[in-house]
Amino acid sequence: MRSDHYQERARALAVEAGLNPDAKIDRPGQRSMPTWCLFRDAARKEKLARDAEAVAGDIASKPQAAQYQNSPLKIFGTHEDATIAQMRNCMSVGNAVAGVICADGHLGYAQPVGRVIAYEKQISISGVGYDIGCGNMAVRLDTTFNQIENNVSTIIKDVHNVISFGVGRSNDERVEHALFDDADACRESDMNAYRQKAVSQLGTVGSGNHYVDLLRDEEGFVWIGVHFGSRGLGHTSATRYLKARAARTA
Repeated sequence: MRSDHYQERARALAVEAGLNPDAKIDRPGQRSMPTWCLFRDAARKEKLARDAEAVAGDIASKPQAAQYQNSPLKIFGTHEDATIAQMRNCMSVGNAVAGVICADGHLGYAQPVGRVIAYEKQISISGVGYDIGCGNMAVRLDTTFNQIENNVSTIIKDVHNVISFGVGRSNDERVEHALFDDADACRESDMNAYRQKAVSQLGTVGSGNHYVDLLRDEEGFVWIGVHFGSRGLGHTSATRYLKARAARTA
């Protein structure tokens, strides 16, 4: 089992809350989990906030070119102070000309998730980061909301029970895709070792701000909207290539 970087702090937070970190929590349709997992997100946010402070200190020692300082930042919705601080830190580096935090923004690895930063003649590799396996899709059904209005809660429960949400999850039902038949692509990209991970996680959603939702449009038709994450394959691939790039520029 892989180690969890936030487990130690999450366990401490559980104890501070007067709870047994190893007590099991039952989850209908899913495996039970230890209580400390409930505090993992809080532990992660603490670390990200500390990292953001450290980055801010480093940024302060490397002045940005005058024409890019104080570039406009537009914020939609209400966000945690740490998210806004992370965004301002990012905009104080490089040729940033404008930035936006969207309504679903939250702390990310290097830049907030749900943000856009425009640069002049630059690309932020860490800004693209781990989104290489993320995606969005929405499909309109030939069904009106009135037809399912009384069954929405049942439909959502079925979605929860059939589709795997969370970190490191795999699908109980194998999903076939022609991508896995392309052995040459896996070999040439030197990603053969990660092929099985992709097979097991295809069809899962991931964690964070990823979802499967029922939506309704202006005409009353129902849509299925999906935002799925990079998950294991995307995260592993991105980490590998970012490290390779760092090694070349070191």
